[in-house]
Amino acid sequence: MVVAACSATRPTHQQPPPPQEQPSSTGTAEETPSTEEPVTVRFEAGEALLAERGLTGVFVVRREGEATFLVATEALADEPFVPASTFKIPNTIIGLETGVITDEHFTLPWDGERRQIEAWNRDHDLTSALAESVVWYYQEVARRVGLERMRDWVERLGYGNGAIGDEVDTFWLDGPLAITPREQVVFLERLTSGGLPISERTRDVLERVMPSYQAGDATLRAKTGTYIGDAGCHAWLVGWAEEDGEVTAHFAQLLRCDPDHVPPRTMRWELAEALLGAAGVLAAE
Repeated sequence: MVVAACSATRPTHQQPPPPQEQPSSTGTAEETPSTEEPVTVRFEAGEALLAERGLTGVFVVRREGEATFLVATEALADEPFVPASTFKIPNTIIGLETGVITDEHFTLPWDGERRQIEAWNRDHDLTSALAESVVWYYQEVARRVGLERMRDWVERLGYGNGAIGDEVDTFWLDGPLAITPREQVVFLERLTSGGLPISERTRDVLERVMPSYQAGDATLRAKTGTYIGDAGCHAWLVGWAEEDGEVTAHFAQLLRCDPDHVPPRTMRWELAEALLGAAGVLAAE
């Protein structure tokens, strides 16, 4: 899938102060990264829920402060997939850290080219671009970051296989970048715990603009992503759950799909709510 790029006027802005390096961690209260095999418990209720709905996919969740991953369809938990628009999370981080994105109000003008999603056909700031998953906006951010800075930052963040190839504005849409569902969870744990080598300001801005969904007393903050290409079709939702302002768990959901019947965003959020409820992360109604 190749999405048409936009050409926009480049505004001038000041560079923010360099980010302070922070120690890496998995985002759990007691665990630190190690080379040991991850501890996994089969999420049978989650597998049953997927089967009941006629879905093929994987769901990985880990409660805050725990070492064990709860996994529905373990065979897919460590299979690498193109991240598609879930890469908008690290792309936002990189844009903020390099000064290409100034804050949540950073706006890029629409180039006038009409695209298949009507919501994309207007000017966007960071908040609306992430909410509407505007591909052209983030492609322009990536071009302004540049290939070498992007390569350096993807490596610094330890994101997926780290492969970005030579096309700075398509590597997360078509590959070669790939990440496993379990790696998505660990990356998000490092993000919310302060374990990524980024500034607190960057983390705060990202958390403010993350799309959210109210699930009873809890809030889910997550990003969708859809890949349709030579490797088939898959639909992501990755993020975390919060209650009373505290992160309670991180999760990654991936569904295999038919290109003509891609699971809509609302369905993915509702499914994640049901799976997190079955996992005991969300209180039963």
